[in-house]
Amino acid sequence: MSKIFEHILIVPPLDNSTSCIVTGCKEALEKQGHHVDVFDTKAWLSVCSALQHLPITLEHQDTLAAQGFDLIARAVKAVAESKGIKIVLGFPRSPLTADVRKELQTQAITTACWMTEECTSFPFWRKVIEGYDVVATIQHEPLISEVSVLGHTSVYLPFAAKSACCTPVSTHTAAEDMIVVLGDASDKIASALSSFIGRGMVLWGDGWERYEQFMPYYQGKLQSLTRSERKALYRDAAIIVNIHSANIGSGDAVNMETFAIAACGGFQIVDKRTLMEGMFSYDELVMFESPEELSEQISEFIDDRNARLEYARNAQRLVLAEHTYEQRMHTLIQAIADSSK
Repeated sequence: MSKIFEHILIVPPLDNSTSCIVTGCKEALEKQGHHVDVFDTKAWLSVCSALQHLPITLEHQDTLAAQGFDLIARAVKAVAESKGIKIVLGFPRSPLTADVRKELQTQAITTACWMTEECTSFPFWRKVIEGYDVVATIQHEPLISEVSVLGHTSVYLPFAAKSACCTPVSTHTAAEDMIVVLGDASDKIASALSSFIGRGMVLWGDGWERYEQFMPYYQGKLQSLTRSERKALYRDAAIIVNIHSANIGSGDAVNMETFAIAACGGFQIVDKRTLMEGMFSYDELVMFESPEELSEQISEFIDDRNARLEYARNAQRLVLAEHTYEQRMHTLIQAIADSSK
């Protein structure tokens, strides 16, 4: 591919759920030489809030919400046209309507969506991607093929790590026995963790408030952690239990925290996902496929700092070599270039 530097507009979701991803994309694209602007969706939150709190019927509220969303989408279009944007990159909850996406196409502006949510938890995903030229997904087959059948250029694009988060593993002084649990609770996971409660455990996620024995150690929802707080946790914890789903063994996509923990040099025990095959090996991640296996692995590694450091070094080395935003954006830009041929 010839080196062509594009003017790119990134449109974050209104709920700011992908702020770290947006930053990672922007920094990576700029490193590659592209000129990148980010549409300020935060500036519109007060308008959205005002519409939601009007003393009106639900029908009127729905109508105004749709009109407000369309107004923001048309503001994005106006910015793209005024600034000579060539590529607009959005996400599932970005304020971009199908009509506006199609209008951007008529202006020779390529639209791309990074589907950063699993389609099983986002049932109206087909409507969300309508009108996009390129759709990147964190899932593989059969989603990739279905996206192609719907008329989009599809590309597999897993989550990534920010290379700036890298911390030398050899300098770590892991907190004595601190076990950080990230993910939603279930009876089976709670049972697997119960024997480790007295060993410095802290938990983030949904549902842990249902278990009285865990309440003194429950810190709140994972979203309440800032990226800097997460980085400190990942760097300093003895063990990070990274739970994708309370229903162990379900789903395929690898979550963003798997890459972030590795980049920060943390040691993690993570529930195995289908798409980990070929992405990580058992030398880089300790993977469990049942609550019993999780309990056994914590017991095995909690007092073996040298083994934890070896896994952490291997995972960090791999992520920085193969799973950074720079590599993901190179793949996305290549897919966009291919779609226009």
